[in-house]
Amino acid sequence: MFKYFLPLLFLAAACSSGHKADYEVQAELQMIDTLNQRLQTVKSWLDRMSLDEIKERKSIISHNFEFLEQEFVEQKITVDEENSRLLDEYRGYGKLYKRSLDSFKPIVMETEELFKQLKTLKESAHSKDYKKETFIQYFNKEKADVLTLYEYASTVLKPIIDTDLDFERAEKKVEELCQSLKESSEK
Repeated sequence: MFKYFLPLLFLAAACSSGHKADYEVQAELQMIDTLNQRLQTVKSWLDRMSLDEIKERKSIISHNFEFLEQEFVEQKITVDEENSRLLDEYRGYGKLYKRSLDSFKPIVMETEELFKQLKTLKESAHSKDYKKETFIQYFNKEKADVLTLYEYASTVLKPIIDTDLDFERAEKKVEELCQSLKESSEK
C-alpha cells in the first residue's frame, strides 16, 4: 500500500501546483483585459469621428468666421448679445476641433502601439515567460501608459463627441446668420 501512496502524493502535488499556475495566468489575463477595455474605449472615440470630418468641421468654422468678420465690417453691423454668445460658442467648437486635429494622429499611433504591447504581454502571460514580479513590473508600465493615453484622449476626443449635437445646432444657426448677412448685402 505504501508503494502506491508515494506516487499518488507526487501526483497530487504536481496537480496542485498546476492549478496555482492556472489561477495566476487567469489573474494576469484579467488584468490585461482591463487595460484592453480602456484602449477599446479610446479606439471607439477615434472611430466615432474621423480625421477627415474633424478637418472639414475646422475648415467650415474658419471659413464662416472669415465671412462673418468681413460682412460685419463691410455692413458696419454691431453684433447683438444673442449672436455674440452664439459666435463665442462656435469659436469654442473651433478650438476643440483644432486641438483634436493636432492630437488625432499621435493618439492613433499610441493606441496601436499599446494594443501591440498588451498583445505581447498577454502572450507572455500564457506562456509564463516571466516571473510574477517581472510580469507585474511590465504590467504596471503598460497600465501607466494606457491610463495616460485614456486621460489625454478623454480631454481631446471625448469633448468633440459629447458636443456633436450642440455643434450641429450652432452650425445651423451660424449658417442662417451667414445667409441673412449675404442676402442683406445683396440688396
